[in-house]
Amino acid sequence: MIRAGLPGDAEAVATLINAINSLDGTPPAKPMTAAVVLRDLIGPGARAWLLVAEQAGRVVGFATAGTIYDAERQADAVMLLDLYVLPEARRRGLARALMARLAAEATQRGAGCLWWGVDEGDDEATAFYRAIGAVSEGRFSGEILEGQALRRLAAEHE
Repeated sequence: MIRAGLPGDAEAVATLINAINSLDGTPPAKPMTAAVVLRDLIGPGARAWLLVAEQAGRVVGFATAGTIYDAERQADAVMLLDLYVLPEARRRGLARALMARLAAEATQRGAGCLWWGVDEGDDEATAFYRAIGAVSEGRFSGEILEGQALRRLAAEHE
């Protein structure tokens, strides 16, 4: 079952977010908590969409996404932020069902595309995305500005 996240899912979702953020073998620098899930992903003040995959009454996967503007398509785009299914729950169509629900929401909202990045070397994820019909945008590298570098650049504006 794929559904929107509910307050009772906060602890399970926090655990899953910490799992995805630990895939490189190190724990997240700032672990997710149920309180942050409640604040940022569930309820009227949600800062992103949260969908959960539930199996036998247990949350075993999730997706988060948000709306951005895509100037190339001159329309909103839905950006998948995270997609994760517990290893023991994989190969049962849950990730595909999460993506299908996101695609349905994107089209209902008039979005021109559903977009996401893939970690370099994540062959399992890449194979899954090809299986659902996604194509590579070609040579693309995700970039991030955070911490001291973000503050240093922001200071140039002052």
